[in-house]
Amino acid sequence: MRKSVPDPAIAGLAAALAIVAALAFAPAAQAQPAPGDLDNATCARLDQQFNFVARFKDGLPYTEDAREIRAAARAECRTGDTEAGAAQFREALRTLLVEPAA
Repeated sequence: MRKSVPDPAIAGLAAALAIVAALAFAPAAQAQPAPGDLDNATCARLDQQFNFVARFKDGLPYTEDAREIRAAARAECRTGDTEAGAAQFREALRTLLVEPAA
């Protein structure tokens, strides 16, 4: 029975493919909020959802109420009370008749 020695080029290619596969399935790093943005990731995600939805709700009678609640939510998140801020963001989204994503 004859033993074969693997070709170094094939071994190198296999190693490179293993590294690429590991990087492809590695979890992506979370984007860090810019200075002055909302501190908590939940607040930022809810604010982003509100911004998206509010564009389609302009002119409806409850949109201005939701914007006022959102302004209070942003203030809470910026001062560090992220739980209260996130709760207010959820209330603002529900005022727009939308279920909060977070």
